[in-house]
Amino acid sequence: MTAGLTHFDESLKEKIVLDTELLKTLVAIVDHGSFQRAAMQTFRTPSAISMQMKRLEEQVGTDLFCKQGRDQVLTEDGQQLVHYARQILQLQESALQSIKGPQQGVLLNLGCPNDYVANLLVVIMSVMESMLPNIRFRIRTGTSAELREWMDKGEVDLALVTRTPDSDEGLTLFHDKGVWVAKKGFDWTTLNPLSLALYESSCKFHSSAVDGLQKKGTDYQLYCVTANLTLIERLLMAEKAISAIASISVNDSLEIIESDLLPALPAVQIAFSRSASAPDWLTVSWIEEVIERVVKETKRPA
Repeated sequence: MTAGLTHFDESLKEKIVLDTELLKTLVAIVDHGSFQRAAMQTFRTPSAISMQMKRLEEQVGTDLFCKQGRDQVLTEDGQQLVHYARQILQLQESALQSIKGPQQGVLLNLGCPNDYVANLLVVIMSVMESMLPNIRFRIRTGTSAELREWMDKGEVDLALVTRTPDSDEGLTLFHDKGVWVAKKGFDWTTLNPLSLALYESSCKFHSSAVDGLQKKGTDYQLYCVTANLTLIERLLMAEKAISAIASISVNDSLEIIESDLLPALPAVQIAFSRSASAPDWLTVSWIEEVIERVVKETKRPA
């Protein structure tokens, strides 16, 4: 298959019809990062997902994926088709939404990382309620890795997750970065060795903090590793440690440490990831409106 999407555009004259189910699978692969996770999200086997993509490649007359190491990545034509697929599926969602009208009394299984609960979750819930007055929530909190597993199992409809800036997963809410924090006014340099209260090792800031301190040759100890932000904050207030957290999680009792003695922490993105088993009313366009309103409400750049 050598013909590109330019040829495909011309072939529209031949009335080639794209299967929207195949387009949904293509978008699921991109949004969830792999054929494997797309298979779990859509309750299919990885081989079935591969066969669907071969059918789609036959329809458009070009390769959509190529091998890069162990991974399958989108070709240039594949990237172009994903762009159009999102538009096609969003138009389909909008049409169904307009026919069905507003939903009433809906339940949303919403997932949120522990560190975003205090400063972000209530804002998101309030925005959603303003858009859908009778919405009700079942909230599950955990790490981004846990939330992805729960989405794969169909236990969470929509989750707020942390991803790397080069990821296409979900829909971007905010750009953020990791920051070092201590109790406001505390001279953290008196900690010898440097005492850390960090999230679990799956957290991007955990690995960056530890690796960076090791490279600097800094004497440190992992005083506490936990998934509980409240505990981390309590330890900081007791002057037991400093921590590395997302800037959006910093509250008024903490201050950001600016020091060359500490390694830089990575940039991240906070995104909404929608489960393939989510209810029909939870459309991409609805989530995009939530994002627009949350950004406006928090006065934080997207």
